[in-house]
Amino acid sequence: MDIYFAAVFTDLVRHSAVWNRVSRDSVTTTIAEYRYLSQTLASQYGRRHENFTGDGHLYLFESADVAVHFSLKLIAYWKQRRRHLMSDPAHDLPIRVGCHFGECSRMHDDDAWIGRALNIAKRVESCAEPDTLLVTQTVLDLIDLPVYLFQEVDVFELKGDYLPRRHLYRVLSVDQGALAARPEEQMTAEDWFLKGAGIVGTDDRQLAEEMHCCEKALELRIDYPEAHNNLGVILKRSGDRITAEKHYRDAIRLWPQYPEAHYNLAILLEETARPEEAETHYRQALKWRPEYVDALLRLAGLFDAWGDRHEAEHHFRESLRLRPGFAEAHNNFGVFLESQGEVKEAESHYIQALQARPNYAEAHYNYAMLLEVRDLEEAEKHYRAAIRAMPEYAEAHNNLAVLLHEKGSFSDARSHYLTAIRIRPADAQTYQNLSLLLAAMGEDEQADRYARRAAEIIEG
Repeated sequence: MDIYFAAVFTDLVRHSAVWNRVSRDSVTTTIAEYRYLSQTLASQYGRRHENFTGDGHLYLFESADVAVHFSLKLIAYWKQRRRHLMSDPAHDLPIRVGCHFGECSRMHDDDAWIGRALNIAKRVESCAEPDTLLVTQTVLDLIDLPVYLFQEVDVFELKGDYLPRRHLYRVLSVDQGALAARPEEQMTAEDWFLKGAGIVGTDDRQLAEEMHCCEKALELRIDYPEAHNNLGVILKRSGDRITAEKHYRDAIRLWPQYPEAHYNLAILLEETARPEEAETHYRQALKWRPEYVDALLRLAGLFDAWGDRHEAEHHFRESLRLRPGFAEAHNNFGVFLESQGEVKEAESHYIQALQARPNYAEAHYNYAMLLEVRDLEEAEKHYRAAIRAMPEYAEAHNNLAVLLHEKGSFSDARSHYLTAIRIRPADAQTYQNLSLLLAAMGEDEQADRYARRAAEIIEG
């Protein structure tokens, strides 16, 4: 059966000179990071199919507007992300994106698609300049033109096209001012969804605005799975887990193959002490998005908690095979390996986590604890790095205070104990530690006061 889709082709622009100067590991990590970013954004925008093709992707979206919004965000986000991956500008890997709307056919009993629309989209992508989006006239006819800034590029002869010549256009950006100025009564459900998806930031005002957009989208189209999922994310963040769960389940009911909704529901189920149900939905997320590294990592954590060390290690390693620069996976795998007595390999993963994310507070903290048995100076450096990255990190303040206490740096230790108590005022152990420190400093009255407070907390 033929279905009309907006086909989006993306491709990294490779230069042989760059490839010859960059290590294979660096290239592999960069491409894996691109794939992760691309797949994550596409899932948020509700792609109906994806296929990785060498250095790029094919995505199918039901709407031309959604496809264009996704493409522009991918270009912008990849520009930002690759600056951290390829520090030398000469090794840059920009992206090209092409989009066409047309008929596609699904292969019988398989999630594989064929059709002229896919071929045209690929040819359009090959005509694009680095970090640009080119679209056909067909896409331009379908999108809401006043909301976009665009320009005609040229007329092209595309190999395999049924038209001898085709006009192509470069879409430059979304005009957020034009979108914001549109009267609400003229907004469609898709307009509201895209407006909400375009909001950047997580402060209370921005979350309230995004929630309003999702609610308006659902008022106009109650069977909008992406709006249900995004509203679930916002509600969970605001603390309303019951309503969030309802919207995740609505999204899955409307679109059972929705990996992001399965994943978000699984996290909620795990956090509300329903790990077996969570496992089911993590597996559903992986069924519909086999390279969903976030789901693999969460499953690894579940298996570790259940004591299934073999499955935990398998899922940790698989997540890192798919995304070698996944800092959180390196950190969590390091903790797992350290608990198994594999200290040397654990250290390697802490180091890799910090190479991928130098300001990763938890990795600094975990590495500091590992280092305490052999190198107190290095351990102190990593505790301090954890605190710089996360000033309210109570455990890091407490552990650094203990280290300084044992080292004889009493004044500095006292400062960190007090900070830990301010952040975490119900931790009896910190009060006890501070009491011992004050006694060593000769401040017996203060030491007794903190000892009594520790006893009060323990007694409840």
